[in-house]
Amino acid sequence: MKSILALFTVSVSQALPRRRTIMLALLELAPAAIYLFATSSRTSSAAFQGVIEISTSTFLALVLPVVAIVIASGALGNERRDLTLSFIALRPIPRSVIAVTKVGAASAAAIGLNLVGALALGISHVVRFGNGQVIAGLIVATIVATIAYAAAFVPIGFLTDRAVIIGMAYLLVFENGVVFALSGLGLLSPWRLAAASLGALVDGSRIYLDGAIGTMTLQRALIAMVVYAIAGIGASTWLLRRRDLA
Repeated sequence: MKSILALFTVSVSQALPRRRTIMLALLELAPAAIYLFATSSRTSSAAFQGVIEISTSTFLALVLPVVAIVIASGALGNERRDLTLSFIALRPIPRSVIAVTKVGAASAAAIGLNLVGALALGISHVVRFGNGQVIAGLIVATIVATIAYAAAFVPIGFLTDRAVIIGMAYLLVFENGVVFALSGLGLLSPWRLAAASLGALVDGSRIYLDGAIGTMTLQRALIAMVVYAIAGIGASTWLLRRRDLA
C-alpha cells in the first residue's frame, strides 16, 4: 500500500511542475475574466445566461479539455520517454494497479487545476448575482469531464509522443465539428457529459445547453464517465503488459 501511495504522490507531483502549473492556472482564469468583461453591464438574468454560455463554450469545451489532455498525455508517456517506466514495473505492483494509479493521479492533478477555473468562474457570478447552484454544477461538471479526458489520454500518451496534438485535433475537429453536426454522438464528447451535468444541477440552465447536449441526462453522463474510466484503465493495463516499456 505504501508503494502505491508513493507512486500516486510522485505521479501527481510530476504532472504539476511549477512552470507548467502556473501557465495552466493562468489559462484557467481566462473564462472568469471573459465573463466579468462580457457581463459588466448586464442584468441578473442576462448575466446568468452569460455564465452558462461561457461555462460551456469557453471553460468546458476549451480550457478544461486542454488542461486535462496535456496532463494525462504525460502520465505514462513521460515515464516511458524518460526510461523510468521499466523501473516502476519492476516493483511488486500489478500492472493493473499501476494503470489505476497513473489514471487516478492524472485525473487528480487535472481536476485540481480545472477546479481553479470552475471556482473562479462560479464565484465571479455568485458574488455579484447569487445562485450557488452554478458553483456546485461547475464542480460536478469539471470532475465528470476531467476524469473522462484523463482516462482516454493516459493510454494514448503511452502510445505516441503526439498525444497532445491528437487530443487537440479530437477536441476541435471531432467534438466541436463532427459531434456538433451529429448530436447522437454526444456520449463520445467528454465536455458534453460535463454540460449535461451542469444542465441537470443548475435550475434554468438547460434552455441554454440543449443545442450542445440534446436529451442527455445526468445519469447517462455519469455512466459514460465510468465507462471512460474503465476503458482507459483497461487499455493502460493492456499496454503495460503487452508493450515494450523501455
